[in-house]
Amino acid sequence: MRQVEKILEVANKNNGIITTSQVDELGIGRWALRTLENRKQLFLVQRGVYVTEHGYADDFFLLQHRYPKGIYSHETALFLLGFSDRVPTQINMSFTKGTSTTRMKVDNMRPVIISDNKLFDVGVRTTDRPGGTNVKVYGIERVLVDLLKPKYDADLEQVIPAYKRYARSEIKDVNRLFRYARMFGVEDKVRGYMGVLL
Repeated sequence: MRQVEKILEVANKNNGIITTSQVDELGIGRWALRTLENRKQLFLVQRGVYVTEHGYADDFFLLQHRYPKGIYSHETALFLLGFSDRVPTQINMSFTKGTSTTRMKVDNMRPVIISDNKLFDVGVRTTDRPGGTNVKVYGIERVLVDLLKPKYDADLEQVIPAYKRYARSEIKDVNRLFRYARMFGVEDKVRGYMGVLL
């Protein structure tokens, strides 16, 4: 199979999206991407991400590709997980200590640095996005705990409704919520919110 055809085959299996790193893994030269771009069979949507004519890469997927070490968190995670209807005006992503955040301002991001790298991966999962992609996000229990940390200035207009939705949710895991609350030192605050709702 010719290299350009292989790229299109992989892109079509991946909802019309292919990245330069995928092309590298296939052992195909990047000249093949330029060939497909010149033929109008692939379109560059962001550095390192191409789509076919019918492909679609949403903004959250593109931002995750730009910052692969980041995990969607806080108010942004509430939206991605369906616990807030408010589209984020600023994107929250969490990163490990030592991550440079200087270029993130141009992407309208509010980076959150997790000082204890051992706690960084606690509660990470993926969530599906339109177009068949997915992104890394903290699960709802971790998000609800993170929003109550003293060093984070949370939007209470989103926190209270999120706790209410969680209390009514069929997917809630209250044991996990309190385990994370103890781990992150906000057990009393979480108990205050949940005690009223349960």
